Amino acid sequence: MNEGLGVLDIPRFDAALEDFFSRMFEDILAGRVTLESVLLVVAFFGAFAGLTTLAFVFSKQPKEVMLEKPITWITGYGQIMDLLDAAVAQRSKVRVSFHRDLGAARSSDGTLLEAGKDGLVLEMSSIRAINPAWVGRTLELSFRLRMPDNPKLLSTFSFIAEITGYEQLPDEVLLLKLSRPLRLELNQNRMHLRVEPPDKYVRTFRLWAEDHMPRRADLHDPDHWGEPTYSWTYGEENEVKLVNISGGGVRVEIAPAALRTVDNKITVNQHYYAQLTVAAPDFSGFATHYVTLRVLKCFDDCDSRSKLSLGMAFATVGVPNDPPLTGLRWRSVNRDFGVREIDDWAYELHLELYRNKGIA
Repeated sequence: MNEGLGVLDIPRFDAALEDFFSRMFEDILAGRVTLESVLLVVAFFGAFAGLTTLAFVFSKQPKEVMLEKPITWITGYGQIMDLLDAAVAQRSKVRVSFHRDLGAARSSDGTLLEAGKDGLVLEMSSIRAINPAWVGRTLELSFRLRMPDNPKLLSTFSFIAEITGYEQLPDEVLLLKLSRPLRLELNQNRMHLRVEPPDKYVRTFRLWAEDHMPRRADLHDPDHWGEPTYSWTYGEENEVKLVNISGGGVRVEIAPAALRTVDNKITVNQHYYAQLTVAAPDFSGFATHYVTLRVLKCFDDCDSRSKLSLGMAFATVGVPNDPPLTGLRWRSVNRDFGVREIDDWAYELHLELYRNKGIA
């Protein structure tokens, strides 16, 4: 030890440490049992056991659980065949390209001629000849359909299939035979996928104009909101109708009688509180949503007393504090994603209506 500086003499410490370990290894090799050799063996195996235990514990930590499948996937055999049959009936153009895992290629267009349980037949009018080596390769395909609930909107579906064979017709038309896809995927931006729900799916829909709320109303408790400005109840004569809905908002129509009798000046950017109860697409249950809405557009004259439809966007969504409902916590709605629960319901209803109604 250097007395003046109060620091350890490093060379002497290294030499002492080296001498200590040398003596212990000599004792172990010679079979002599000493305190130092016992401590070394215990320390070695203790460290090994500790590291093994830590590795086991961390390997058991919960990992992120993946959803069984994205909601945009359509995997039911009946639904897949209905959509493919619709593509045949509507003579939808099919965009075809090689799967990127096998190398990029320019896209070509074709027409789906047949869709059955054994596979698909695709007419490739833009390709005059085929390389036999294409058989067994994977294609990415997409097509667009007009759905019955919104025939003005084209929905895009994509899938992956394998070339199982081909036929070259005398007039140089090429037919590709493809495997039946195991799933279709809806590629449309679902926030803008608007569905027109039949009346039976909308059980109640109530709107409270913000400036009509009771003066001291607790905005976190719907029981304190008073009588709604406009109300809809399934099976009754109503003041408002939900025309269509998406994850981003709604279009509503105010009944002429309500326009004449309700003292409410409707303006763009006006805010409303709303309570919406809807039936599950398969009628397995009901869900109630609390939202606030902002008027984006009057499709008619905002001051009309005979006909008025409003485009309204979701601004906030009320989340129950604890079940049973004891109050709401309001959170802002992301404009890009909308209200997820309503978005999912609209998408599932979209598919249910398609399956039940067929193609428009």
